[in-house]
Amino acid sequence: MGLLSTLYDFYMSLGLRWFIYIVAYILNVVSYYQNPTLFTDGRNCTFGIPCRWFNFIAGMCAITLTIFGLIILWYDAPFSKTLPDFWYIPVALITYAIVVQITISVKPVVDNGEFNPPPEGLWPIKERSWLYILLLVLDLIFFHQMYLDGGTQLIENPRIIDDLILGRFGGWNKDKYSFMLEWFGTVQILFDILAVYQIVYFRACDYGLPNSWNY
Repeated sequence: MGLLSTLYDFYMSLGLRWFIYIVAYILNVVSYYQNPTLFTDGRNCTFGIPCRWFNFIAGMCAITLTIFGLIILWYDAPFSKTLPDFWYIPVALITYAIVVQITISVKPVVDNGEFNPPPEGLWPIKERSWLYILLLVLDLIFFHQMYLDGGTQLIENPRIIDDLILGRFGGWNKDKYSFMLEWFGTVQILFDILAVYQIVYFRACDYGLPNSWNY
């Protein structure tokens, strides 16, 4: 029990939780550029929206969810008492600005039948796949840490759904705001799963990109 207790304390430690979150935060920004469909204005993505702008909308949503995670973690487990109130707002604005700059600086590519290598900085498909898988794992670990830290609301004669879902994060009956905000983090995991699927099964021809990008 001593070893398990030590491992649990390390797993839930302030330093590890912030380390995992910061790494995931950085990888979220990196992964935005590493999606090859960002480089096409073809309408092969969802709802007939040009892929570049669909990725922009999805990327901004993903960054917003990540920022929600930052706010939740900060108020649950702050790492400093000296930072000013709402210090995370400039961080969020800078992150949004980076995503916007990446989007407008990308030059769309069209398959013209010639050998057009991928743009500089775009990783091989195997490395991109591992990037998105790692991001999914980190987000799962972060959510699990928050889930364990959220505790369970004391409910008389609790059902399984009360112990596992309704009683977590302050409880649906006691603190609906905290409950909904923290469970909303599962949407980030869904985004990660869809991103992994898209990268693993990426085929350049499906998006009007050169076949040389299938590497």
